[in-house]
Amino acid sequence: MTAQKKRRQQLFADRKLQGALLAHTTIYWFFSVTLIAVCWIIFTQQPETSYDLFGQLWLNCGPALLGSMVLLPLVLLDCLRLSHRFAGPMVRFQRAMRELAQDGETDEVKLREGDYWVEFAGHLNIVSKKLQKQSQPAKMGPAEEADLVESVAATVDYEPSQTENLHRLRCHSRARRRLRASTPICRFDKLP
Repeated sequence: MTAQKKRRQQLFADRKLQGALLAHTTIYWFFSVTLIAVCWIIFTQQPETSYDLFGQLWLNCGPALLGSMVLLPLVLLDCLRLSHRFAGPMVRFQRAMRELAQDGETDEVKLREGDYWVEFAGHLNIVSKKLQKQSQPAKMGPAEEADLVESVAATVDYEPSQTENLHRLRCHSRARRRLRASTPICRFDKLP
């Protein structure tokens, strides 16, 4: 992370999760304010009809209801900003796991200051590094390459040319890497 604080570019990191959180907050706000106001009027003034209840509710609690309606967007904005601290990291974790599943490689997951699940990001980075080390092909020296060419040539009935040997060596190296990833290996009978 650079010296400057990175600002979020999107309003929602995970629209489904954060939208549900904001909807639940709004519903809880509405029911709690309504319940408090109705209980206050019923217990203090005891109206006889529902028309009287709503009239007294508006006269006694109207300004407080309007004030709480003004505060609701601020509460929702704060709730959204707080949810960014866990929804944003989850989006990054999902992207990193998708890249690991597809390519076996991903960049290190870095979180913003104040985000939740920093420890989880560290564990994911460790797993990513271990997977990348396991998926890298082993480096062979010239002697090992010559042994590999001879072992491949021994499986064939005729004396191969130098280009055929190189092709077989490449296919064998690819085959070893693909076997680790459990994908089909190349065929030796298709030479260039």
